[in-house]
Amino acid sequence: MRPVTNTDYDVVCHMEVDEEQALWTSEHKGRTFYFCHPACKEIFDRDPELFVE
Repeated sequence: MRPVTNTDYDVVCHMEVDEEQALWTSEHKGRTFYFCHPACKEIFDRDPELFVE
């Protein structure tokens, strides 16, 4: 059985990301966003409002 981890979803590509293992993050309006790849982070950082509810 796999240990329980804190996971979130990459808001750009919707892949599941382990918050503790994520290499790429961005802060926006007091929230941390986690990314599976630097390209996803770059896309988000260009215009975060496109991905924020």
